[in-house]
Amino acid sequence: MTISNDPLTTKTNEVSTINNKNNREEINNSIDNGNQLIRIKEIKFKELNGWLQKWGYKVIDKSSESKNIGIQFKAEITPLLPYSSGASTPFFLEFQNDFDDGFIIRSTFELDKNIEQHLKNQKRAREIELTFIQIEQIVLPLKISLMRAHPLIYIYKIIFSEGLTKQFFYDSINALINSMSLIINKWDERYYEKSPKTSIEEKTDKKI
Repeated sequence: MTISNDPLTTKTNEVSTINNKNNREEINNSIDNGNQLIRIKEIKFKELNGWLQKWGYKVIDKSSESKNIGIQFKAEITPLLPYSSGASTPFFLEFQNDFDDGFIIRSTFELDKNIEQHLKNQKRAREIELTFIQIEQIVLPLKISLMRAHPLIYIYKIIFSEGLTKQFFYDSINALINSMSLIINKWDERYYEKSPKTSIEEKTDKKI
């Protein structure tokens, strides 16, 4: 066995050992920080669920059922009262992997195929696009964001955890629910509106 007495080799080995040790420490610290962040999110998630339950909402923890790997914690919440359509479309509370200092509340509206077909049958298809524009005009002032992917409308609000108060969270929930209600009412309004008279119908009326 040959033992190297080269001081340069010995020094290089020492530096390599120190670097490996530092790398391991950095990895361990990163893991610890990641676990701590998840724990902080979990505590906040449970706290928010507790607030909702005290306010009378039915809350179901869907975290273990989520198929989206980007969602760490997820709750399904049922509104206190059904919407005018009779449906109790739930909204969701989500903590996501790529959002460290906040969470999202969201819901989804799906346009009833009967309403869409009704408008098209009355040759009012252009009113579908007009209605989407009007919905944006009434929802955005409530500080609720929306994305359209016909026949769906996604409504959501991003909320930061730091400094969050019960009042702000409560108001945000109400704004989301009110937005859904306004969307449903706007489409119902379109459905029950009388079909505008055509020029032929107007001429017929005049002759009579």
